[in-house]
Amino acid sequence: MKKILLGTTVVIALGAISSEAFAADKIKLELGGFMRHYVGMIQDDEASNAGTNNTNRAMSFGQDSNTEVYFTGSTVLDNGLKVEATIELEGDGEEGGNSTDASFVTVSGETMGALSVGVTAHGADDFKIDAPNAGNFGYTDLDVWAQMAEGTGNNQAFTYTALVDWVGDNSVKMKYVSPTFNGVSAFASYSAAEGSDASDADSFDRNTTSDGSTYGVTYNQDFSGVNVAADLIQANMNGDAKSTHVGLNVTMSGFTVGGSYLIKDDDDGNTTSANEDSDGTMWDVGIAYATGSYTVSASYARAQNDGETDVTGENEDTVWRVAGTYDLGAGVALSATYFNAKRDSEDLVAAPTTYLNGKSAHVSGLIAGIEVGF
Repeated sequence: MKKILLGTTVVIALGAISSEAFAADKIKLELGGFMRHYVGMIQDDEASNAGTNNTNRAMSFGQDSNTEVYFTGSTVLDNGLKVEATIELEGDGEEGGNSTDASFVTVSGETMGALSVGVTAHGADDFKIDAPNAGNFGYTDLDVWAQMAEGTGNNQAFTYTALVDWVGDNSVKMKYVSPTFNGVSAFASYSAAEGSDASDADSFDRNTTSDGSTYGVTYNQDFSGVNVAADLIQANMNGDAKSTHVGLNVTMSGFTVGGSYLIKDDDDGNTTSANEDSDGTMWDVGIAYATGSYTVSASYARAQNDGETDVTGENEDTVWRVAGTYDLGAGVALSATYFNAKRDSEDLVAAPTTYLNGKSAHVSGLIAGIEVGF
């Protein structure tokens, strides 16, 4: 009889919990996102065949579209914890057919911080601080535009791409952000494997970069009208590529001045001349000014890496970037970016045919477009 009563009690308890759970309203998702369309004119002052230098000029007209749709929603549980769901969909055709950019759940509380699980970016991407930029084109974006105008055999990635891409892609992760104390917060993130399609990868999947982690501390505080934001971040990819990033921005009376410094140590043990060694450093510095509907910025970046380990010299890049945005209201803005990039590769006399053979490149461009947020 006791067993029957106990079983009946459990059934009733489970039924009560289930009824209460299903009686509560489910999370309702809200719609958001952005749509950005740009056109640009790009010029390479030294377009030529591989291994030669001449004064040929190549001009290219390019277009770029970037559209994302966000579905977000949240609820607060009886115990005070907040649960948020986020889904980010790519609105334009993505290479590889992956239409989902991110999909993750975040559980947070005032004293516990925030824990996210799902397909998302590393904490380093969320909190790193670089030179201020009034536009939406980062250094790797400018590299894509630069390659539009480069001649045959010269359309190679700039050195800084190997340094800027230091934290992997969106993939399934665990990410924790601590509560903020006097402007200071800490974070850590881990992914078993990196890759835009790595929604179920494990650390033994050697087709992707495995065991990616980032951790660091950030600082953001106001002092009588002056805001100071800084970061110190460490990233580790595949157990052999280590990067350290520091950044600082100071904002006062509409002006923001700052920059960043990055050191990368890619200790992969591959020192053959047919493969680049991406060990290197990169720094940038810039200034921005915002007043009313206008925001303008100017920045300069310089990068170098070791290149081929058995060849004298280094690969070096410099990039100037000037950007401006005019807010028309109602989530609509006009944006323009001018960039001027120069690449000087080491003198590779007997390099592979796919490499630059000491070829330099000087690419500039003007990109303008309309941006819509919703």
